[in-house]
Amino acid sequence: MSVNSARIVCTGCGYETREVYRPIRVRYQTANGKIVATGRSKGWCFNCASYSDVEGIDAGQLHARLMSKELERSEKRTRLEELDRGLLAGWRNRSERQLLHYELKQLAEALSEVVGMLEIVRSRKSNARCLKCWSDRTARVSFDSRDNIAHDFVHECGGNLQIIHDGSGPRINFRLTTLVLNEEGRLISTE
Repeated sequence: MSVNSARIVCTGCGYETREVYRPIRVRYQTANGKIVATGRSKGWCFNCASYSDVEGIDAGQLHARLMSKELERSEKRTRLEELDRGLLAGWRNRSERQLLHYELKQLAEALSEVVGMLEIVRSRKSNARCLKCWSDRTARVSFDSRDNIAHDFVHECGGNLQIIHDGSGPRINFRLTTLVLNEEGRLISTE
């Protein structure tokens, strides 16, 4: 499957690059042997002087995801308890109950990964690393959905980065890459 690329431009100077979606899975291998799988984020690497894939270790985002997943789990548990009440509870709503059990299992796995990532983030000494050059001199970049401008990052010229979805770029196909990192974000291996 190929995916469209988009252009990333600076509103203050002539900087331009392509945003190409590359499927990357990041796995952290902790000192005690635990494996935590996650994705990556987009950001600016000051070492590469470019828009790049960076580790997705923003504590605020991870905490918000944890709260969201816990709320979702609580709602599903409440619904399951409602379905388990009554004389014929074992026979009624069987498919919905099975689905809720499956969803609760999936949520438990997702919560375990988020908790594992929060533990890694709390113990880290380095900032999020660039997944190209491994520098920890990075800044997070997120584009506002209303105007497609990254208000959380200011380019060296004083402008902001903007993403333009014009479909003019090439369609590129990449295989999934799995990066195995230690707790400090240093590359152990590539799968």
